[in-house]
Parts: sequence; C-alpha cells; structure tokens
Amino acid sequence: MSAPKLTCFVALALFSAACDGSKRNTPDPSPARAQPSPPLQPNVPQAPAVNASGGAAAGSAGSPNAGSEGPVRADAHLKPDYPGPWFVVTARETGIYAETKTDRRTKLAWAKNGGRLAVLPSVTKTDDCAPGWYQLTTGGYVCGNDGGLETPGKKPRLTFKQPALEEILPYKYARNSKHGTPLYRSIPSPEQVLEYEPYLKEKAAKAEPKNPPATTSSTARAATTAAPEAVPPLSAAVDLDAGVPESAELSPDEVSALNETAMPWWQQGDASVHNVTLDELAAEGDGILIKRMVAGFYVAIDSTFRWNGRTWYKTTKGMIAPADRFWITAGPEFKGVELDGQTFALPMAWVYGWRKEAPLYELDEAKDLLKPAGKAKLFEALKLSGRSHTVRGKSFHQLATGLWISDRSIRITEPGPPPANLAPTERWVDVNLRQQTLVVYEGSKPVYATLISTGKSSKIKDKDHRTPVGEWRIREKHITATMDGDGTAAGDLPYSIEEVPYVMYYYKAFALHGAFWHKNFGTQMSHGCLNLAPLDAKWLFFYTDPPVPHGVHGVWARDSQPGSRVVVHE
Repeated sequence: MSAPKLTCFVALALFSAACDGSKRNTPDPSPARAQPSPPLQPNVPQAPAVNASGGAAAGSAGSPNAGSEGPVRADAHLKPDYPGPWFVVTARETGIYAETKTDRRTKLAWAKNGGRLAVLPSVTKTDDCAPGWYQLTTGGYVCGNDGGLETPGKKPRLTFKQPALEEILPYKYARNSKHGTPLYRSIPSPEQVLEYEPYLKEKAAKAEPKNPPATTSSTARAATTAAPEAVPPLSAAVDLDAGVPESAELSPDEVSALNETAMPWWQQGDASVHNVTLDELAAEGDGILIKRMVAGFYVAIDSTFRWNGRTWYKTTKGMIAPADRFWITAGPEFKGVELDGQTFALPMAWVYGWRKEAPLYELDEAKDLLKPAGKAKLFEALKLSGRSHTVRGKSFHQLATGLWISDRSIRITEPGPPPANLAPTERWVDVNLRQQTLVVYEGSKPVYATLISTGKSSKIKDKDHRTPVGEWRIREKHITATMDGDGTAAGDLPYSIEEVPYVMYYYKAFALHGAFWHKNFGTQMSHGCLNLAPLDAKWLFFYTDPPVPHGVHGVWARDSQPGSRVVVHE
C-alpha cells in the first residue's frame, strides 16, 4: 500500500488485516487448509452432461470432481458463453462451500451482491437451506437463501454494480478533498444536510451581499454595528476537590481552550487530524450519519444521482456521500510487458523517478566518451543487451539498440534463483526489493515483467515498513478489498481506500495488489505490501493460482489447489 500503513478488510466479507501483519476485526478467517474439498475449476463454464437423475454426469466438465485443466489464464475473467441457469446473489454476500452445508472450514470462495454464478439446473435441499443448494459449474455450492436463478430478460432489482474487469479499474473511485465529509446511511433531508454539514451555512452566508440593506432606523443601524456579544463566563466547571471556589470564573484563555476541546475534530484545523483515529471518525455516528472522513480517503462509486439541487454518490458499500466534496481519480495506464523472447526479453529496464525523460548516449568505450543520442520517456520499457560499462565512476547499461543509459535513471530486472522443487510449468512470482521489479515465470521461462513499489524502510522503528524477505504461496485472492487503518507513528493520518483492486494475500496480511492512488512505481511507497499498477495487478491476479471463476469475488487456496509461489529477495 502507499505511504500509510494499510489495514485490509475484504468488502462485505468482513475480513481485515494490515500490511505489517497485524489484524483487526477478523470474524471470518480463511478456511482451514487441512479440510479436503473439491477445488474450484478454472475452466470457462460449459453446459454439463446430465444423467437420468438430473445431476451432472460423473467426470463431466461441470462436476466439481472433474480434472483441472491447469491454472486459469489471464483472460478467464471474461464473460463465458454459458446458456444458464445463472444464480444471482441478492444478499450482501454469499459463501461458496465444498459441501451442501454452511461450514467455514470448507469455504472455497465468496461472491458479492449482484454476482452471477453459472450453476447446474438441479438443487439439493437441506435443513439449513430450504430453497436448496445450487452447484457451480466450476465447483462448490451456494445456498438459495442468498439469491435466486436469473429470469431471462429481467434485470435483478436492488443489486450493486459488479466490478468492470475490462477497464483499467474495476470501479470509479473518488478522493475526499475535505476533512469532516460525512458518509450517510441514507439520503439526508435538507434539514439533516444543514445539521451534519454546517459549513454549507457558512458558504451560503459568504455568498450573500456584503453590504446590509439601507434602513432609516437608528436602532437598526446600531444593531448592525454593535460589537458581538461576549462569551458568558463558565462557572461550576472546575474541580471542587482542587480547592477552587464553585463560583470562580475561568479566564478568557481557559474558556477558549474548553470551547476548542468541545469542537469536533474536523472543525479544529489540520493539527487535530493527526491525533484522530478511525474509531473517532465514527464517534458522531447515529441513525443518519455513519462516520466522517479525513481528506485523502477514497470511496468506490456504485451510482451517481441528483437530489435537492446537489450531486450525490452511492458507494459500493451502500453509503451516501456528497459529490461536491470529492474528485474523481483515474488509474495509471502504466503496464509491464509480456516477455516473448523477441520484442521483450530479460534483462528489461524501465525509466523511473520524478523526471519525465532520461538521456540516452552513444558510448566510445575505448575513450570513455559519451555523446547525447536522444531520450527515453518515464516508464518506457527498455530491452537491455546485458552489457554495462563504467565511465568516470558512473555505471551505464547498454540497450538492445546499442545506445546507453545511466544506471541511476532505470530499474532493472534482476530475478533470483528459482524456488526448490519447481514443476516444469508451475507459475510463480519473483520480487526484487532492491530494484523494485517483478518477474512472473512459468517454470524456468519468464513470461511477464514490470515495476512495483514495495515497503518503505526507515531507521525509526514506527516508520520502518520494509517488505519482508522470504518464500510463500498466495493464500487468498479478492477482486477488490477495502483497506483502512490508523497511522503507526506520530503524525501519521488515518486512511481508508474502498475496493482496492486485485488483492493477493501471500503472507500474514502482506499482499500484492493494484494501486491507483500513486504513480511512483519503481520507488518504495508502501507500508509492506507490494504495489502494482492496476493493469499489472489484474494480469497477475488472473494468471496466478488459485483461479477465480466468473462471478466469484474472492477465493482461498487449499491443499488440493495451492496458490502460486511468491519469492521476495533483495
């Protein structure tokens, strides 16, 4: 995650954790890995063969016991050509289980409100699921209590927008620009708006004419110029045990201090924000208001509407927010490269940093002379020849074109050794912390490379968020997950980012995930997680294991279907 420490919880699934490994509010942990269960299949759903009893024929493509066709491909999230039936989730979320019973130990995956799941026609009724369990064509069961079969030609009501997997970002995101912005449970009345957003009164007052209308009344003229009424002294507001008389008056400074303390944090100025916590943001919550936001919080937008002369957002969590307090943010278009061995092959490099361009040179190696020969753009992918040369103590690398570029201008792919017991076609991920690069492999063959942003390091313990080194497997994957938390060091602000895209947890709460709130790839930016550009995160999400079938929002790896390995090194 970027600069703030991230506490990540899966939207609707009520999971939360932090990139530094701490956790908060985790009522639904990942399933026990020791429980055997049929894996979710990565294949695109097809109409299954049906036996005389109406169920799927043994060994058919629609059976959860059918053989896997291997890891899901990067385009498997595209809508499959399946005639139906389709199960539409109308609950806030639903679990997908290995058996026809609700048991988190055999939970395979989950889908969010509005998700469309390809299922078989027959159902299995049980005591805890009266409508019956529907079997997904890709494996697992979903209870009919949480939705129903889609009716052709009729759009389900009261369902949320699904993530747009064909776009750079799965949702439209908006950044809160002011401290104190409210998030409402429902659309507020005009009176409630003025109650919860008093700054609107101040704005309206400033818009009124500065000069009052002329009047012939001397009393009225005096009223307009009279000094404001003094703040009455506060009495009986002191500790009697301290020996101060009950009638003692406070000094003007003490009155001011008390009034300042009683004022909400978002009206006290920027200094107070550094002390506020997520719990305090919800302290004003009631039947109308959920919480207030700090500037820099992000919401994911489900829909936009007009009411009472104002534009509003309905978020993917069902909250209501005033659009005039936000600005829309776009995802970075940067993307790594697929390695075909010809156009792009290892070693690769990218221009990074704050400059928009980096100079290229012709080099006379015999004389150590450099001649300017054009420029490479920021984030431009450069195929290297593998040769380097030092000129007056500075290192330069040769491009495949024969030109040279300074080592200080680029990040270079320098993968480490492959993990032990690697299968010939096993997919795994190499992360180089020193170079801030990531390479994806299939066995010993590199297939993808890109820039990333890893955890910031510091000599100050509370600010040291370096990404841990080691080898792990992807434990769980979620198309989006909301991340929020309090700062870990003095002066850190609380943060909240709804629906962070393409999250892949691999160790405790450390994850690979997309980042749209910064574009500084190649530079340490996070509190431990591995930030990727959204397009890179999406490619990796659908390429690695465990697979995520169409309509499913998140899955857990299991012994029968382990996640892809992630190797992190210096």
